[in-house]
Amino acid sequence: MNGRLMRELEELGGEIRPASLKKCDEIVIEQPGFSATIALWGGHLESFIPAGQEDLLFQSDNPGGEGRFGRRHFGVPVCWPWFGAHETQNDYPAHGLARYFRWEFIEVGRFKNGDVKIVIRLASEEHPLIEEMWPLAFELRQVFRFSSKGFRINFSSANLSDKPMPISEALHTYFHVSDNQTTEIHGLDQVSYVDKFDNGSQKLQQGVITPCDHMDRVYTSAPEVCEILDMGLQRKLVIHTEGSHSTVLWNPGAELAKQRTDMEDEDYRRFVCVEAANALSDAYVIPPGGIHQLKLKVKHKALVTA
Repeated sequence: MNGRLMRELEELGGEIRPASLKKCDEIVIEQPGFSATIALWGGHLESFIPAGQEDLLFQSDNPGGEGRFGRRHFGVPVCWPWFGAHETQNDYPAHGLARYFRWEFIEVGRFKNGDVKIVIRLASEEHPLIEEMWPLAFELRQVFRFSSKGFRINFSSANLSDKPMPISEALHTYFHVSDNQTTEIHGLDQVSYVDKFDNGSQKLQQGVITPCDHMDRVYTSAPEVCEILDMGLQRKLVIHTEGSHSTVLWNPGAELAKQRTDMEDEDYRRFVCVEAANALSDAYVIPPGGIHQLKLKVKHKALVTA
């Protein structure tokens, strides 16, 4: 790895550590106000821990499948260039290709206000298997921005081919909660959604979402801001998105969690996925030479109760 890059990382209190995930390294940042970990396999933001708090992100202890396309449930996996199952190829992995290959660490530094900056990239030309499964050339980048207040991800996808590139996508964020039965999600009242656990029926959200249990919902034309209220941890997570027209909520619930081999039976109680996405009717096309940006900003606040 580039010596200059390593020195700059060390100056920020960071280091590269060996990790068990597909024998890939992790970038670890330790600051007085937070710690953060990025898994280079799949380009996952794996962990973000504000000082004195529990992790904002969930990590399952289950190692998942051993093969290249074996999934693990943690952090912020990237779903790209398709969300969910592939439309025509049944043997292709769920949720695209980006989460199943090693990303490259290319930049480290600080923004003008002092926030920590980490940049990673995934280029299709560097992975023959990607080119075999997805013939349109691309380059993906994630710019991570960290501070004591929270984190941001700017995910950009560039179409390097001479053909239109159809895309559905998500930042499949696993938020850590104390108990999904008492957690509340605010901000989606009166928004229509597709209920994938009810044969794709169209429904209208009525009020606050709680408990956050047994859900697979795609809220289309969703607002840019929603909030997770965690009574047990006494904190509120404010989620702001740009370039995202869908919000996906997912939690398998008790019965489905027990049927999965890549998840522990009680994991579902400790997370809720609130995903910045462009899915179903919100899928889009990147023109030849075009770039699309999907942005996620997460802030944590103390939960003030009456």
